[in-house]
Amino acid sequence: MNRLRVDLESIQHVKSMSLDLDLSSTGLVCLVGRNGAGKTTLVRALRNLSNADTFIRTATPYAFSSKSRITYKSGDTRVTFAYDDKIRSLNCRDSIPPALRQLVEAELPLPYGMRFNYFRSASEADLDIRKAITFGKFSRPDELIDFLTAIYGSDRFSTMVEVRVKGKSYYAIVCENDTYIREDYLSSGEYFLINLYRTIKGSAKLLVIDEIDLSLDAAAQANLAGWLRSFCNLYGCKILFTTHSLALMHRLEPGELFYMDDIDGNVSIAPTSFSFARAKMFGFAGFDRCIVTEDKMLTAFISYLIEERCAPSLLSHKVIYVGSGALVGALVADNERENFLGRRDQVIGIVDGDQKDEKYVQRPGIHLIPLKSIEKDLLAESKLDPEFPFHIPRMTFDKEKSFIRQILKRKIATQKDIFAYLVGKRPEAFQDIATTLQALLPPSHTG
Repeated sequence: MNRLRVDLESIQHVKSMSLDLDLSSTGLVCLVGRNGAGKTTLVRALRNLSNADTFIRTATPYAFSSKSRITYKSGDTRVTFAYDDKIRSLNCRDSIPPALRQLVEAELPLPYGMRFNYFRSASEADLDIRKAITFGKFSRPDELIDFLTAIYGSDRFSTMVEVRVKGKSYYAIVCENDTYIREDYLSSGEYFLINLYRTIKGSAKLLVIDEIDLSLDAAAQANLAGWLRSFCNLYGCKILFTTHSLALMHRLEPGELFYMDDIDGNVSIAPTSFSFARAKMFGFAGFDRCIVTEDKMLTAFISYLIEERCAPSLLSHKVIYVGSGALVGALVADNERENFLGRRDQVIGIVDGDQKDEKYVQRPGIHLIPLKSIEKDLLAESKLDPEFPFHIPRMTFDKEKSFIRQILKRKIATQKDIFAYLVGKRPEAFQDIATTLQALLPPSHTG
């Protein structure tokens, strides 16, 4: 079973939602979105595959209607949970193959997650754990120790031991006075990571954790992504989690971060950038105006134009980049609907001129610079302008980003020098974008 698709219909406020996962590849899938986007509902649906009473135990009966259903598809197998009036929840009359049931291991948030409820078995096994430690019948879990040490930056886990009792592993930190601290007496974050490690080493191909950051401090959140990624590769699994942690999101690689957007109950799940997710989830409180761009170079160029072409303004502003022109269009469109960055007249998008034929550019809030891009036009001018000032001796370039990178790295020119040169070649061409910026950031009134 190398693929899993889950379709939700009429569950709570969610009219429709689909998740399609490729389980043939390992790695991280981080789902983010504003509160109420349906993240926990999706996690419940995934857990429901192996624990069919999930919604009965964790959701109100009023979350369902006669139209409610969840459909799971993997290979040739299709299983449907539909609303059952007798139990006022979801029920399945299909035969669920064991391989499908064992495909997913899911962890819910407070108060249902196991990280918030200590295992009774750890307490019940205490006598066996004590005997094993007393007689030295334990092993050293080096991998787990390295994991916890790296996450928390502490060596307090160096004396941790693993004890096997009735086929199950228990962990404890052995102290100098022959006492020990059992795993369920550690902090909730430490205990959660131990259980996460235990689950990762299990048989499930997909691990699902809702609100993974909830029991972890900021430092632990920032250190977590790299270790989870390496565990996925080592144990051949995929880890899907939700979070509100900027520290964790910032450590994710391209293709690992997905934004969940709810439009009238229809929830979409699409790959996104950290900057886009940050803007959508948190906005930029404290700024009067916001300008959304594609990348860091264009962000710097817009800041240069504001400095050179705009008079001082009482209005504060923020220029942010979100990773692509399409995301600029999406963010500006979403803001027009939700105003999370500001009113429509307070937020604009500016993209490179090579985006002129894209559909999203037709929106009134999207503007173009009169260059294909900073990098493309600079490389073109280096070949056309006999007086080009930024030549690199004995080197030729076909890739525009490599060219500008070398100019900056060798300190042949600064970014400001490059911007001034490009604007100076055709100053009149920049009048439209300058006028747009001046209207967005009007000059301060003088007495």
